[in-house]
Amino acid sequence: MARRDNNGMLRTHASVFPDNPDDPSADSIRNTRASLNRMLQSRAPDVMMVQRHDVRRPDGSGFEVRYWSPVNSPLLNADGSLAYIIHRVENVTEFVLLKQQGDEQAQLTDVLRERTMKMEADLYARSREVAESHSRIKEANAELGRLYAKTRELDALKNAFFANVSHELRTPLTLILGPVRKVRNATNLTEEQRHDLVVVERNAGTLLKNVNDLLDLSKLDAGRMELRYAKTDAMRLAAFVASHFESFGGEKKIDFAVEMPGDPLVVEVDSEKLQRVLFNLLSNAFKFTPAQGAVRFRVESAPATVLFVIDDTGPGIPVDLREVVFERFRQVDSGATREHGGTGLGLAIVKEFVSLHRGSVHVEDSPGGGARVVVKIPRTAPEGTPVAAEENGMDDDLASSAVAGFHSPEKPSDGAQHGANSETPLVLVVEDNAEMNAFIAANLAERHRVITAADGQSGLEQALLLRPDLIISDIMMPRLSGEGLVREIRRHPHMDDVPILALTARADEALRVQLLSEGAQDCLIKPFLADELVARATSLIDRKRKAEAGLRKSEIRYHTLFNAIDEGFCIIEVIFDEHDKPIDYRFLETNPAFEKQTGLANVQGRRMRELRANHEAHWFAIYAPASYGPRCCQLNRWLRDRTHQF
Repeated sequence: MARRDNNGMLRTHASVFPDNPDDPSADSIRNTRASLNRMLQSRAPDVMMVQRHDVRRPDGSGFEVRYWSPVNSPLLNADGSLAYIIHRVENVTEFVLLKQQGDEQAQLTDVLRERTMKMEADLYARSREVAESHSRIKEANAELGRLYAKTRELDALKNAFFANVSHELRTPLTLILGPVRKVRNATNLTEEQRHDLVVVERNAGTLLKNVNDLLDLSKLDAGRMELRYAKTDAMRLAAFVASHFESFGGEKKIDFAVEMPGDPLVVEVDSEKLQRVLFNLLSNAFKFTPAQGAVRFRVESAPATVLFVIDDTGPGIPVDLREVVFERFRQVDSGATREHGGTGLGLAIVKEFVSLHRGSVHVEDSPGGGARVVVKIPRTAPEGTPVAAEENGMDDDLASSAVAGFHSPEKPSDGAQHGANSETPLVLVVEDNAEMNAFIAANLAERHRVITAADGQSGLEQALLLRPDLIISDIMMPRLSGEGLVREIRRHPHMDDVPILALTARADEALRVQLLSEGAQDCLIKPFLADELVARATSLIDRKRKAEAGLRKSEIRYHTLFNAIDEGFCIIEVIFDEHDKPIDYRFLETNPAFEKQTGLANVQGRRMRELRANHEAHWFAIYAPASYGPRCCQLNRWLRDRTHQF
């Protein structure tokens, strides 16, 4: 019970149930006081809300949380006055804690329910997205499958096309090479006829090599390329291949050396394909090795393999390109100014043929500073593979086509002249292929003077020096391409009236339009008829000469009129300083009346300051705004009026 005293009526309660000083929200004393006041006023029991009264621990270490349910009841005297207050409390800590746990559990349940609903919504949305994505993937896979099947079909058609075309080309090439070789051996031919037949045979052989490369690729893609193993002397095969390059060393001034053991080395290989590998690699070595360089061809025997090593002193192959050079159509230099031609198939075929033999090929640095190519081939065929008995296996036709292009000169001679009549038009032929250059020059030489250049840069230098009546230029050339040559020529005003006839092997309408827009007058696609070339060249030259004749007539009429004018006339060029201020002028032309009226003669090319050093400067400013073109203007009456100043 609590009793009232001078300081309040809760002393006993406060001492029994003191507030926890560590709980800033503790208000049990205040709540109890409020309940007792209500009871005193109403003289009726007052039930308080559940109160938190922390109880001090027995050991004095602090307070423990307790919850109580208090009721304050009055005991009245007979006269209705308050005698006592009964303060009854019930410990409801466990109930409150259980309720709190239940509330927390309910809140947690609500949170989990919300999360679950959100997850279900997200899962539903994602499942729809997955279903839609799956549907799209199925459609894409179906489309990819269709495209893949179409690609396979087109690939098969392409391989079949190349195979058919290659076969169709080999037949007419055989019928070209056979008769040409037969006629070439005749004894009644002139030197010119024999030379023409050699050119035909060499270029037909080059074409046959390219056709064979395409046919081999189509077979490889179709999976129809098979090796025909036979016992072959690797040393004799290598010597046979090397013998076809011995003469090139002298022609190209290249030191060619062959190193191999003297004893036979019998290996089980496809002889024809191994020859192709070695021919291609040696051809590349000679193609890229400059004059005074060296090529080394070495054969080494190992217990299970045979090595073919080719070194050259050419430019070498950059490290980042040493793998990709064996890809089809890949070339180290593939731009319009490349120095060496080719289809980009030779090394790809080398890689394919070596792989078919279960061998390897790679490029590394050569001790001589160029490239070293190493081919490693197993000495025996795979177990169970049929191997034919030892055979000759040396293919002369293969060798002829493999080295067909090597006997032509490296490049045409710069400045070589054809035609003797100095009165005939001068034609500059710019073409890096020696035989094509000579062919064009020979066909033009009957009616024109012809001078040749081996590349675009040489052609540009000769064109600016000689100012020919016509320039005939190939497009793909070393140092400066035909496109670059056209652009450079048109940068020089004095070359504006020189026509250019462009030659290209690319039947590309866009290229033709580009060449014409950049300043070429005509474009001819290879192959072309010699008569058509001569006709187009003659037409361009005739147009140029007619334009020149018309210009000369116009100039004659102009000078006749200019000289017949009674009034003194001159044409001057105004001269400006670095700040674009007019400071003088130069006399370009004067008529007889000018000389008569001024007393000045032979002043063409002379400056006014030379004739009169103290000439008034304001006249220069007066004439400057009237200048045009090369800052020229006409003076007439002023010169007549101021004759005395001269």
